[in-house]
Amino acid sequence: MQSTASLLVDKEGLILQASPAAERLFFAEAGGLIGRHYGFSYRPGEAADIEILQPNGDRLTVATHVHLAEWHDQVAYRVEIDPASQARPLVAKSGNDLLRALVAYSPLAIIVTDLSGCVTLWNHAAVQLLGRSDVEMRGQKLPENCAQEEDSLLGLFKRALDGETFQGYEVNGMQGESDALLDVEVWATRMNNARGLPAGVLLMLADITSRKKIEAHIRRVIGHDMLTGLPNRQQFRKQLQRLLHHKKHHEMMPVLVMQLGLDRFRAINKSLGPYLGDQLLRDVSRRLAESLYETDLLARTGGDEFSVLLRGTHHIQDGVRVAERLRQRLAEPIVLGGQEIFVTASVGLAVGPDDGAEAEDLIRAADSAMARAKEQGGDACQYFTPELDAQARNRLVLENALRHAIERNELFLEYQPQVDVARRRIVGVEALLRWRHPDMGLISPASFIPLAENSGLIEPIGHWVLNEACRQLHQWDRAGLPPLRMAVNVSARQFRDSKFRDHVVTALTYNHLAPERLELELTESMLMRNTQEAIRMLERLKALRVHLAIDDFGTGFSSMSYLAEFPIDTLKIDQSFVRGPDGQLRNGPIVRAICTLAAGLGMRTIAEGVESPNQLGLIAKYGCDEVQGFLLAKPMLPDHLADLMRSPESIWPG
Repeated sequence: MQSTASLLVDKEGLILQASPAAERLFFAEAGGLIGRHYGFSYRPGEAADIEILQPNGDRLTVATHVHLAEWHDQVAYRVEIDPASQARPLVAKSGNDLLRALVAYSPLAIIVTDLSGCVTLWNHAAVQLLGRSDVEMRGQKLPENCAQEEDSLLGLFKRALDGETFQGYEVNGMQGESDALLDVEVWATRMNNARGLPAGVLLMLADITSRKKIEAHIRRVIGHDMLTGLPNRQQFRKQLQRLLHHKKHHEMMPVLVMQLGLDRFRAINKSLGPYLGDQLLRDVSRRLAESLYETDLLARTGGDEFSVLLRGTHHIQDGVRVAERLRQRLAEPIVLGGQEIFVTASVGLAVGPDDGAEAEDLIRAADSAMARAKEQGGDACQYFTPELDAQARNRLVLENALRHAIERNELFLEYQPQVDVARRRIVGVEALLRWRHPDMGLISPASFIPLAENSGLIEPIGHWVLNEACRQLHQWDRAGLPPLRMAVNVSARQFRDSKFRDHVVTALTYNHLAPERLELELTESMLMRNTQEAIRMLERLKALRVHLAIDDFGTGFSSMSYLAEFPIDTLKIDQSFVRGPDGQLRNGPIVRAICTLAAGLGMRTIAEGVESPNQLGLIAKYGCDEVQGFLLAKPMLPDHLADLMRSPESIWPG
């Protein structure tokens, strides 16, 4: 006679004890059920049938009886399971039986959860796809089984519960059986009960890993982009090379190559999500194709880049005409996900064979021209010139050198004093980045800082500057110098980084500095790009008690209403308002207005670029709090500034 299969369950559904028969019934090792959730409904005195998933995909239906019990003076429930029940095949005897059969034998992985994200249903296809059994998952929280948290099972559940609906949503790198990484398509929706209230989430997953591999193979073999159906870069290069080869032997019209890149696509794609981002690229490719002649060749040659070969042009000027037509067509709003999206494009033009006799040379020339158009603000068209080629090569050399500048100790900081007007003493310094290359010598910040921003190198460089400036301030403190405030410039990329606040905390903590000793300088354009997001980040930084300053104030297009909302301590008056000819103050009324505005808002003012006693006198008269410029002190190395601090009376002229 078989021993009784029984479980002892607490009021939360946690299994406290399990008999050997129960362990065999649920295909668990000795003690393997302890601590798991029972996963089925239970009430004292209730008798019910439950279904247990078998390794072959069948379900064993058994009878259960629930009795009230005690466990260490606490209420518990004993669930007795009749092991004599036989497996009953799922046949369509009723609507419920049919539904269970469809779920059990569906090729899609079907998962149902309650409102807390705990699994209430996990079919055989889910077992095969994700490598976790029904017993392991029933009553358990959905796992975070994807590198991208929002695309894990738990992340998809949260998004669906918030009302997001997924129909064929593609997830790459989901962890499956034996930790294999899978590509899957997901259908997910929130489920409501009979009263229309949320009751849980339904997820269905299909394995598309093999299909994605086949598509990648097709792209390589056929030379077409699977997303848009356009030729890819390899196919475009072949067609262009064939045309250039034909031109060598026949007199023909110029060959015009156009490289078109969408402006700010990375930010747009991030806000839309990958599904709508792909739809945007399809719409863009369709508009471009509709705006070209049949004799022209359009290809998708990068993530957000398209190449055009104009075959029927008679004049070089035709390239600009076509480029403007394409840009105007793209400027029309695109409706995606119920919202209007506006895109602009930068276009580079190259002419063969003058700009390149080989396909790769001509494509590279068009790329260089497009890059210049983007550097000039985007939404523009630029022809290739030999000067652009030389500049592109120089940029590449400089960028490669900059990538190693930190590790090779080529970067260093100079510090320019900031002087209190009333007390005529140094109260702060601004950290200024410098780069001395072993072969190229001292490189101007005007050359390498824009390059760092465009290449993304500004983030690690910015972290280095922040840490080095705080380290130097701590060194001065240990040397017994009067306490100074350290001003550090912050790039737009740093400011948008969600971990930037943590970097600030680390730099201050590691160097034993009070937050009030650090002032972060931000530009107007950085803050006005996304004002609400900027306000949230400023408030997080201000909560640390660091000082915040707007650099180059007056040169941007800030709104006075937003300025009042920003938790700013300091306005830095840009030197373009200060440095006039022959030592005159260039724009006194603006300087006076900024000082008055700052005083009214409870902010300090610092005037940059002070180079003459006349400028200094007028700035002091207008009520400016601090000044900075060559009249008082040039940027200097740490030791020189320490010497200056030991004799501060020499800082003020006269």
